[in-house]
Amino acid sequence: MRVEIARLDNNECKFAHEYAAGELVLDDDRVALAGAPRVSGHISRTGHKVVVEGEFAAIAQTECDRCLKAMELPISSEFRVEYVTAEAYLALETAELTDEDLALSIFDGEFIDVDEIVREQLLLAIPTHAICQESCKGFCPVCGTDRNVTDCNCNAAEIDPRWTGLKDLRF
Repeated sequence: MRVEIARLDNNECKFAHEYAAGELVLDDDRVALAGAPRVSGHISRTGHKVVVEGEFAAIAQTECDRCLKAMELPISSEFRVEYVTAEAYLALETAELTDEDLALSIFDGEFIDVDEIVREQLLLAIPTHAICQESCKGFCPVCGTDRNVTDCNCNAAEIDPRWTGLKDLRF
């Protein structure tokens, strides 16, 4: 969904969209979308700055980092993104960047791509380490057995052979 800035009524507009299956492409091999992601919010323009505020909700499908089983994660978040044109950014002429300047994004001055914002915010909202349940035991590092299904008799406390000489030292 692209919003043309020149056509904003009174320098602002509201948007809401429910994506169809396959409409929003994440370009991430480890994550897929289940169901229809929803986004809503508004865009406002003041001078050379365009502010996009909104919220989204989706269900992401990923694998557990411990046992590799497929799992679904409900994800929702609010976002606020500020845009300026490249010319307006260069005109700021600040000697030092502030936290506010770091939050600015540069755009062409004509369109805001809401789909790209939602894609980026979805990927940021997905946890870096997804675990199906806190009690997930994962795989045995020695034999590869799924410890959630069956226990193995492997000695998982293997000692690195480079440290065996220290084993005999006692204080």
